Amino acid sequence: MARNRFLVATLVALGVILVASAAWIGIRGSLAKAELDHAAPLANAVQHGIAAGKPAEALTASRELSARARNAVDLTGDPIWLAAEAVPWVGDNLAAVRQASEATRVVAERVVAPLTRVASVLDESSFRPSKGVVDLKPITAAQGDLTHAQQALNGARKQVAAIRTSGTIGQISAAITRLGSALDKAAVTVDSVRNGVLLLPLMLGSEAPRNYLLLIQNPAELRASGGIAGALALIHTDHGRISLGTQASTTSFPQFKTPVQTLPAESQGLYGTIAAQYIQNVNLTPRFDLTGSLAREMWRQRFGTTVDGVVAVDPVALGYLLGATGPIQLSSGEELNAGNAVQLLVSETYKRYPDPAAQDAFFARAAAAVFERIAEGRANAASLLRAFAKAGDERRILIWSARDAEQAILTPTTLAGGLPTSTPARAGMGVYLNDATGAKMDYYLHVTVSVASSICRIDGHPNARVTITLKNTAPADAATSLPAYVTGAGDFGVAPGTIRTRVSVYGPVGSLLVATTSNGADFPALSATDGGHAVSQFAVDLAPGKSSQVSVDMLNMGQFTADVYAVVTPALNSRVVKDLVAPCSGTLN
Repeated sequence: MARNRFLVATLVALGVILVASAAWIGIRGSLAKAELDHAAPLANAVQHGIAAGKPAEALTASRELSARARNAVDLTGDPIWLAAEAVPWVGDNLAAVRQASEATRVVAERVVAPLTRVASVLDESSFRPSKGVVDLKPITAAQGDLTHAQQALNGARKQVAAIRTSGTIGQISAAITRLGSALDKAAVTVDSVRNGVLLLPLMLGSEAPRNYLLLIQNPAELRASGGIAGALALIHTDHGRISLGTQASTTSFPQFKTPVQTLPAESQGLYGTIAAQYIQNVNLTPRFDLTGSLAREMWRQRFGTTVDGVVAVDPVALGYLLGATGPIQLSSGEELNAGNAVQLLVSETYKRYPDPAAQDAFFARAAAAVFERIAEGRANAASLLRAFAKAGDERRILIWSARDAEQAILTPTTLAGGLPTSTPARAGMGVYLNDATGAKMDYYLHVTVSVASSICRIDGHPNARVTITLKNTAPADAATSLPAYVTGAGDFGVAPGTIRTRVSVYGPVGSLLVATTSNGADFPALSATDGGHAVSQFAVDLAPGKSSQVSVDMLNMGQFTADVYAVVTPALNSRVVKDLVAPCSGTLN
């Protein structure tokens, strides 16, 4: 009887302990959830404070975020909680909450806090030149905090990715997924800022003077990376001081009788040796690293200066920058502003200046005026950064560095102008346009690119279709109403008023070209490869008012999902749309 009473008492005591433990875990779990629920709005408050130029508010929100995250870790890390993680089913949920709390604390203390400190001393004005000089000290001082924040964020991403959610309830698994997505998105921004802060001082001559070749691309005559070289200039940097040096136009360069450097066989097959013989053709290739290398060598042979890199910009980007600098009065009397930059530089100039040398000179003066206004510090800092960011996203500003370590930082960004990249989950395709009219008719070219993908095969590899629609919007009497320099006057075998465009469509690395069609029939095209990318290259002729549509089908062997995107030459009038479904006709089985 005594033994039975002892057993009952023991079971009762154990039950009390279990109930108490469950209550303890329930209460602490509820408190931890409340702390984590505050994390997102506090993180938003930090972001808002930084964006609004209110560092004190951002710092206050950052400190509270850290405190909340520490509380959540403390609430989910005691011995009772850890012991309960061994309980089937319940334990997976508790472990996931604890690990998510730990990752949130890491982000709060080692990512958000240092970034907030950086933002309190480094704002938009820190990147704006003053009397031709950028103060590099605060930018350099921020490098350590940003590097540590990047490393901590990558660690937190790995930590969240390792959380096992297969045995958790839907609410917890969904929260873990949202946390992982938020950290991945944040990593893109942190990487961009950190890389910029590392790269900018070096490019501005923090360790040694630098020279860069500025290539002003004119999209009235398209090239794969944007447009033909309309003007060139040397930019010199030395410990933050920026100055404009030698200026030149395409007429300053002779035809090089032999290629200035050996082209990759694939590039030569697609674009010919002229890419390495004419400054006007260095960007026939969509590989801007190759363009930069070619332009650098041509400048060296012509002027004797070996540059450290090449920067390309177009009139649309200049228009964005003019939105920050305000209107500029040119020495020729014209006002250059955000609203008229494109029309004045790539259309009106050909009516005012019949001489090509005068056209190039006007183009160069306009670009130099914008550069000098920015270098003087006469621009709204926040607007200037937004303009640079917008132009960079649209690939209207491209940068190539001759220094391998710096080029490695640029390579993953849109600034590098590389071929489209792909992952197992997403395919990247490219549509690159080169003028074959030999004139400036692309001011009137309208481009629409649609891209779609569907899984049509048993093996799960997706079929992708890129459809390019080109339209010539020039007036019907373009042959006689437009200047001969604009129409080409038939000098290159193209009737005046007609636009001839050579299109190169790139599939993902390892893809297979299935078909190139127009109106349901095969369309004449060259099938090739470039850097492992399948390529379909073809030419389209358009008389004024006419349009044409060509589709290219690819089989993407590196993916098992239908997610696809396209990189397109930044023409003056271009847009990219994404279809919902790609047809499975023409599938390569």
